[in-house]
Amino acid sequence: MFHYVNPLAINGSYGTLENVYWGLPIVTYPFLSGLLAGSFVVGALYHLFHVEKLKPVSQLSLIASFAMLLLAAMAPLADALQPSRAIWELYFRDHFPYSPLGMFIIIWTLFVIAFLFELYYLFREHNIKRAREDKGIRGKVSAILTLGSRDMSSKSISRDHKALWIISIIGIILSILFHGYVGFLFGAIKARALWSDPVIPPMFIASAVVSGIAFVGLLYGIGFSLFSDKNKIEPDTLDVLNKSLVFAIFADLFFDLIEWLYSVRGYSSKSVYDNWHEVFSFSGRGPLWFNYHVLQIGLGLIIPAFLFLVFKKIRRSLVWTLIIDFIVTVGVFEMRFDTVIGGQLPAKIGQGVVNLHIPFLLFDGYLTNIGLFGMGIMLIFIFGYFLGWEHDPEELSLPPKPAYRFEWDGTEYREEKDKDAK
Repeated sequence: MFHYVNPLAINGSYGTLENVYWGLPIVTYPFLSGLLAGSFVVGALYHLFHVEKLKPVSQLSLIASFAMLLLAAMAPLADALQPSRAIWELYFRDHFPYSPLGMFIIIWTLFVIAFLFELYYLFREHNIKRAREDKGIRGKVSAILTLGSRDMSSKSISRDHKALWIISIIGIILSILFHGYVGFLFGAIKARALWSDPVIPPMFIASAVVSGIAFVGLLYGIGFSLFSDKNKIEPDTLDVLNKSLVFAIFADLFFDLIEWLYSVRGYSSKSVYDNWHEVFSFSGRGPLWFNYHVLQIGLGLIIPAFLFLVFKKIRRSLVWTLIIDFIVTVGVFEMRFDTVIGGQLPAKIGQGVVNLHIPFLLFDGYLTNIGLFGMGIMLIFIFGYFLGWEHDPEELSLPPKPAYRFEWDGTEYREEKDKDAK
């Protein structure tokens, strides 16, 4: 566990009264699940609403989302003292609906199944082409991933798009359930005053969309500028991503305002009011005042929203997008840190807060989280290598325009050949 010591004079010495049992891996878990949900929303915007300017990131966002889905399950396992028992216990002794983890394994499994269908239909056309052209290992893997389907007709491709549309709707619902459940997990724990907050689930969902859009922006900027030979950064795509990020930040700030009114302005119980001031108070120099006021709210939300909203050149700039998206991502991580760790700092026995010291080498220290993020990068590279993350103008096109259109000639509708139809 974390080494937190609450200094208490006992016969002239210092004793340990309380510890923070949910450490950095539990901070990382909602952060990764937020990246998953938010990245999926970006890909779903293209398939559901045909936002053409998001076409270059439609594959990349779903690959990143699937990698985060697999990685999110690793974070609580890193915190478990006996992770080898996890699969057996969660699947065969889940205690659903009495245990929140029973809900987790059901939603997570359904999400994995939905993702497998999503990736199959998304990359089927690409896999068929690669299986024909590439004789190496990627061609062989692509041939396996086609599951024997080699139909490239317009009817088959149109059917793929319909399947992606349906799966995207299901995926968005599962995204809300998956990350909303994480907020519910904290909000349902009444023993901690700062967690007993009804606004935590929607606030977690809003911040998930913020982090997911920023994460996709980072991957798009770095991937297409450094690792792509056939694509260039599209300013229009950056513009749409950053505008979407501004809307998501406004939603997040709205829930932060509600939480602030609930916790600080006295609309909650006295214990919530006192605990919030002990941990986050700027005037009282709480241990997490800088994390909350500066990193989470100021740098993480308000300044990025102002810059992207006011300055069009910044929205369309690759360098500014990378800088601001990184700051926003760090800000969302700080939000998770403030929620998970900050909720455990007020001492339940005695007065004051538990002093914070995070180890480097132990299972809940910095090294474990560095390993988790390293695994995420590795998974994105592996999936991108075998599936293909780059935008190809000949692939993932929207369903073809109809061959005929109806026009009004003043008295009746007249059926006319569409010259632009393919």
